[in-house]
Amino acid sequence: MDDIEPEEDLPSEKIGRDPPPPWETRDAETDEEARRAEATAALSGMRGVTSHVEDAGTELVFRFWAHNGVLTLLSWKRGAGEAGVTRKADSFVPGFDDHLPNYVRAHTGEVIFTLSQEQRGWSLRSITTSESSKPLEARTLPVRRMGVTADTLTQTHAVATQLAKGLRVPDGGSATVLADVLLDDDRVLGATTARYESHGGPPVREPSPELAAQITQALLPFAHGIGPRTIRLTLEAEHHRTERHAHWRVMEAGTLHTDPETPTDLITEHYALYERILRQWREETQDAFLQAGITSTEFLATWFISSLAIRGGLALFEAVAPRLAPILARGGSEAVAWFRSFLARVRPAEREQFHRLWTKAQTRGLSAAEKEQFRKLMARFENLLGTKLDRYESNELRRMAHDDFYKRFHPNLAKLLLDDWAKPYPVHHRIPLEYAQFFERLNINAKENLWGVHKSVHQKINNVWTAFRRAKGKATAEDVRTVAGIVDRHFGRWFNQRYEASHSAHLLTNSESAAIKEVEALIDLILKRA
Repeated sequence: MDDIEPEEDLPSEKIGRDPPPPWETRDAETDEEARRAEATAALSGMRGVTSHVEDAGTELVFRFWAHNGVLTLLSWKRGAGEAGVTRKADSFVPGFDDHLPNYVRAHTGEVIFTLSQEQRGWSLRSITTSESSKPLEARTLPVRRMGVTADTLTQTHAVATQLAKGLRVPDGGSATVLADVLLDDDRVLGATTARYESHGGPPVREPSPELAAQITQALLPFAHGIGPRTIRLTLEAEHHRTERHAHWRVMEAGTLHTDPETPTDLITEHYALYERILRQWREETQDAFLQAGITSTEFLATWFISSLAIRGGLALFEAVAPRLAPILARGGSEAVAWFRSFLARVRPAEREQFHRLWTKAQTRGLSAAEKEQFRKLMARFENLLGTKLDRYESNELRRMAHDDFYKRFHPNLAKLLLDDWAKPYPVHHRIPLEYAQFFERLNINAKENLWGVHKSVHQKINNVWTAFRRAKGKATAEDVRTVAGIVDRHFGRWFNQRYEASHSAHLLTNSESAAIKEVEALIDLILKRA
């Protein structure tokens, strides 16, 4: 491997941030089309629920979260109708299709629609709003897709059928069931019974055949949310001795909300990022999204670490990357920053492959062949941990360090640390990139490891580290830390400070000589020790 200078000045043309993911820009016409689709999807979900309500005079209350024209269903609830009176309502809220997009476009927050079944059909009784905080599953970006996928419909119907088959009512009696249905994005994963109560004799009567369809329509509107969540269904049933089947009604459906264990800032960041991923996924085909070419280190690090914390997947990662896993399992902003710096070492093609495989693992699961691809890629990542940086990796990390130092960590220094040609001072790595392989858990581009120094100071510091090379392969991580401390002591007065040659040139030369003298003494000890 080529020798790497301890610190090189980065050419100005190489300074710049990673490009944003390709879906970051959208035109107004596309968003307007998506808002209309959002309204259509919400109305379709409400129609599906009303299609299984036949009790005359029934009210249905739908609670949505509205944001930027997006409607995410939070819950719906059926009110009591006229006992023993049935009526099939064919028409659905005339004019609602035209007015809904305009109403929700300007509103952010909870909005409640109360529908009433009347003689001529369903009418809108009221629209009210409520003050509340944004739920995690609520979306903020409009999506052009108006319905649910065939997979979602099939999964929902399968879960509804399984749930319906297990329900029984006493002969001539009644029953109440609370059922929890697990969703993850638009996938319906399964259902469990949270509580069952019955009145009468032993539960022997089966539900009517249409119950599975009713449960399906009750659940489908919730498939437009994001993330893992639980939908609780409340079902009530009664059986009349003259009838063959028990009559079940889904009375209420809503998302359960619990206090998160993960830090709030990481949750918020994850869901905002994940929603952008899902919008592309839901508007395009799955394959087109997975081949989108996302290689930004900022994007990938945030997406990966937050998905470990929020969506799970650590077991899969531990199995293929046992050295990386404990570093990243720390979670939070520290792990995101570390992994972002690590990914700068990875070639763009490998970053794209990593994005594609991890996203597939988190959203649809990996095939056997894909698991093998992921295993090989993680073996490559693991190997990087203890390997000396090559020139490509060093240049990428220097570019990132320069950009972060002046734009992220110290924007106030961007106009202060300029040389006579208005060029920013070089950024010095306290622990040099040349020795990064000694410090697996260190974020080599962390704020604490970066200092802005004048080119003249930088050159003198480089001379000190060049002198240290005489230790060759015998130096340890602790020796590197010792040299970093020597540099701090002799050159620290110029870190993140303007350098005036007229006042400091002689002092700088003396500092170099003194530092090199200490390093030479350290090297002698290292060589004797070896």
